[in-house]
Amino acid sequence: MKKLITTTFLLACFALTSYSQDTTKTSKQKPLATYKVGAAKVVVWENKGKDGTWKNFQIEKVYQKDGKWKTTNSFNEKELLELKSAIDKAIAEQSVKVTTEEKK
Repeated sequence: MKKLITTTFLLACFALTSYSQDTTKTSKQKPLATYKVGAAKVVVWENKGKDGTWKNFQIEKVYQKDGKWKTTNSFNEKELLELKSAIDKAIAEQSVKVTTEEKK
């Protein structure tokens, strides 16, 4: 009985997950832009909805441990300066695009 309940629960979760996904997209969304300075990285994502288009900015540190690439949102003092530089680049380039788009 326990196995049947667990299986039913897992199937229901899978069905709900599948139902909520956007099936019109054929490929994974790609970032609009990526800015990297040292280990710091800023990724710009463009989102579209019924209210228009907007951008989200994701920050992370990329590093290698035991031969595998990993990410974190924790920065030491040096990396924090690198992050500031990456953010400055993202702001400068993305605000130029917004200004250009607004003039159209």
